Amino acid sequence: MSASDQPATGGISASHALEIRRAIYSHEPLTPADMDLVFRTQRSSAGPDSAEWTELFSEAVTDYVVHQNDPADYIAQAKADWLAAKLTETGGIATAAEFAVLVDVMKSALDVPPSLAAFALGEIETAIVSGRRAAIGGGDHAAGTVTNADVEALRSILYAAKSDSVGHVSREEAEALFDIAHATASGACDPAFGELFARAVGNYLTAICWHEPSREQALHREHWLDAHESLFQFLMHRPAPGQAESVRTLMQSPLDQADADADAENRQDEAARAESAKITDDKADWVIAHLTREGPLTAAETRLLQWLGAEAANMPPKLRTLIDTANTTRSRAA
Repeated sequence: MSASDQPATGGISASHALEIRRAIYSHEPLTPADMDLVFRTQRSSAGPDSAEWTELFSEAVTDYVVHQNDPADYIAQAKADWLAAKLTETGGIATAAEFAVLVDVMKSALDVPPSLAAFALGEIETAIVSGRRAAIGGGDHAAGTVTNADVEALRSILYAAKSDSVGHVSREEAEALFDIAHATASGACDPAFGELFARAVGNYLTAICWHEPSREQALHREHWLDAHESLFQFLMHRPAPGQAESVRTLMQSPLDQADADADAENRQDEAARAESAKITDDKADWVIAHLTREGPLTAAETRLLQWLGAEAANMPPKLRTLIDTANTTRSRAA
């Protein structure tokens, strides 16, 4: 066993962190063996760890999962699966440091596979329902309550860049929020949860979202630009008299086509954004089914209806009727 593999007897010191840094960054790229060493070292810690180790842990995992890809900053599905598997080797996210690294990875990426976002939300939901919060950055609390630390953890995951769109909450994420709201209906929840719940579910129902190119689109464009740049440089190398202008003309046609394709894509995106602002019958049926389940509305669900009544201008009459009825009932109770 090398010195780098020696388990820490307390927290991981600055000198131990430097030793690990030298071991894994002495070559490129980072390897699975390097990451095994990083996670093994992290799990050997009895804490508290040095700032140098905390920084290295996040840096190394983010470099491997996010930056060390083609194209860079787009998380491949295989890397997402690897990270989720690594974080569940001990039965789930074990420490606040591991959850912080997961959040850092998602915030650093231009594109996150939906499965990784779903995994992160599932870990938070499990922590809330079980009361074991230490692994997501807060002390343990009674099961079935939502703390402010829980709300911030949810916010970090919900608004990370994801494959479907940027800043847009998916149906799967909205489902997870309803699961949490139902599981904590009788518990004490931080008021910030109701606001986050209303805005996030409302975002799913009404958001006008814009899209980052997917990993596959980014890779295609990157290769297209590389190929045409190489061709242009080859043809322009010591051109004969008059050849430079001919080369420019030759290259103009595919560039014009690329511009036309981009304009068409922008028009399609604008139409999609306009359409997404409407609450469809399908979405209305979905949210009504959740809101009319057995049992009274939770505080978070009541806040959602208030938000929709104020912010959603275009919705099916059946949802508007539910909102008006809830508002009338609330007014009478007051």
